[in-house]
Amino acid sequence: MAKAAVRASPLVLYVSVLALTAAFAIYTVEKERHLRRLARLLVDERVLTSALANRLSEVSALLEAGKAINSVLELDSVLDIILGSATQLLRSNAGSVMLLQGEVLSVVCAHGNDEFLGTETTLDDGIAGQVARSREAALVSGTTANRRHRIDSALCVPLIHRDELLGVLNVNGGDGCAFTEYDLRALSLFAEQAAAAIANARLYEVERTHVAELVELEMRKTEFLAAVSHDLRTPLTSLVACTKMMQRRTLTDQQRTELTEMADRQSSRLAQMIEDLLMAARLEAESPPALAGISASDVVHDLAAEYAVTGRTVDVVAPDGVHVLARSDSFRRIVTNLVDNAFKYGGAPVQVVLAPESDGESVMVSVVDHGTGIARADQDRVFERFFRSDAHRSTAGIGLGMSIVQGLVAGCGGDVWVEDTEGGGTAVRIRLRAAEPVTF
Repeated sequence: MAKAAVRASPLVLYVSVLALTAAFAIYTVEKERHLRRLARLLVDERVLTSALANRLSEVSALLEAGKAINSVLELDSVLDIILGSATQLLRSNAGSVMLLQGEVLSVVCAHGNDEFLGTETTLDDGIAGQVARSREAALVSGTTANRRHRIDSALCVPLIHRDELLGVLNVNGGDGCAFTEYDLRALSLFAEQAAAAIANARLYEVERTHVAELVELEMRKTEFLAAVSHDLRTPLTSLVACTKMMQRRTLTDQQRTELTEMADRQSSRLAQMIEDLLMAARLEAESPPALAGISASDVVHDLAAEYAVTGRTVDVVAPDGVHVLARSDSFRRIVTNLVDNAFKYGGAPVQVVLAPESDGESVMVSVVDHGTGIARADQDRVFERFFRSDAHRSTAGIGLGMSIVQGLVAGCGGDVWVEDTEGGGTAVRIRLRAAEPVTF
């Protein structure tokens, strides 16, 4: 028995060694599997960490860009900041912003390719037009070439605010730069902030313009009240004075007659001011009147005869049979206002000229004076309501005559402008449509 046990020991030992070896091998394989799994986890964690870092960097860049965009409200500055932030976000040095104007995309801001500034693209042309039409961002890879510029990679994203297409944002890759879908996604997120900033800037521009108009309107209202108060006070004061003096029993017949004539003149002046105010209000509220053919020759000759009764001579140069499309009362008022202004602000002799134009379709009406003329800086402003040049602020009137002329001429479908004459005076020219063929 003892010998058998001794002979069995090596066998047991051998089996034990084999078992231990197998167990160790199994243990080693398991540990290798765990190590490989751990290595994969470490690699995945590194990838996730890198992606998270990139995401944080992207978010940080977007936040900084958003702060910069919202720091100003002027549209030009906003566009410049948007493009600068977009190129910085994608490490590019070239790009452009195109805004939609009607059915055309116009380059309103450009960095690195300034030669494209102001160029236009229709919605049926080019990548920008396709992006605007489809409202889908595009990653351009490979080689894209046109007449003046060559790029290997570019991004184009739409600028949309509250479902309204404002334009597109383009970013071009530099030498050896190839954008990815990640870059496209980052620029698309940035474009959402950019579109909101552009919409806010436009709203600011509209409000600023509206405020400026209100300020201008308030200034004009103040000037109007001052002018009307001053100009109405003068005839009213004269009327009150005449009325009080006429109540005196000691007046002679001659003095009473003079006071009556003065009261009549001041009453006519007051009535004319009120009529100008009412006419200006009607021109603003009423629709243009229906036009008919009238004899311009007869009207100007009749007016010249009426002025002659008051001792004022109006020279008329007008062939017979000149007809224009207008209303008789409107045309009469136009010529009357211009002749009155010529006597008041210009100088005699005053001339009215009717000249059928060579095309036979229009007639030129000119009222010419021989005064000192109108300063070039004031010639475009004479048609503004209540405008009074510095040289004539002391002259009676409220500055509505030329504004009424412009309104009446526009209602007749014509044009009016002011010119200097060779003699140093002023000519107010009106072009109206001829009512019938003109015979030369």
